[in-house]
Amino acid sequence: MDQPIPLAQKIYFLGIHPEKGGIRSGSVSAMHFVVIGTLLMDLYLEKKIKFEGKKVVVLSTKSDNELHRFVLGKMSQAKSPKKISTWISKLNYSQKYIRSEVQKGLVAKRLIRLEDKSFLFFKWKKPVVLNKQVMYRLISEIDNQIFKGTTAEDELIFLSFLESAAILRIIYQDRKKRKQARERLKQMMVKNRVSGAVADAIAASQAIAASVAVTAAASSVATS
Repeated sequence: MDQPIPLAQKIYFLGIHPEKGGIRSGSVSAMHFVVIGTLLMDLYLEKKIKFEGKKVVVLSTKSDNELHRFVLGKMSQAKSPKKISTWISKLNYSQKYIRSEVQKGLVAKRLIRLEDKSFLFFKWKKPVVLNKQVMYRLISEIDNQIFKGTTAEDELIFLSFLESAAILRIIYQDRKKRKQARERLKQMMVKNRVSGAVADAIAASQAIAASVAVTAAASSVATS
């Protein structure tokens, strides 16, 4: 399959277990934040937005992509530019829709299929990998980009999200090799300020979400 895969679809695809289906356990908690972060970078690479410091400035709301139009529409309604971390947190409220659109894109490319699942009153769609060759090819490309180097902006940006998505440990199960890959990535990201800012914003948003969850749990215990 030679059709290019947007960053948001690529990161989600790599997070799916190739044999069992569903998002790998190590990536579940971070995946929705990372997908939103990579979605913003898709918009950046398409020159629909730009970054001024750590704030997002909308350049155009026109797009052939329905998900992109949705995100750009929300951003354009803001009275002033907001921080990347703010948008990641705000868009997290639309994570179900965003995930659905990312899945649709992968289904259209015949990379995954969706299985209807249910338990008691809960229903969801489980992603299952159809084209494992593409997944393994992507992993091989990532390995080459890390250890042989790359200057392509889209590749550098994508690499910056691997640690946040817990995908680095999937690619390098050997601890020593993973440590070497992590060091290589740190060196490469020094030259890639934009994606570094987004990665920081994802970490901040995850910390906020974790803090909210802990506070809510503590409040529930106190009032029970």
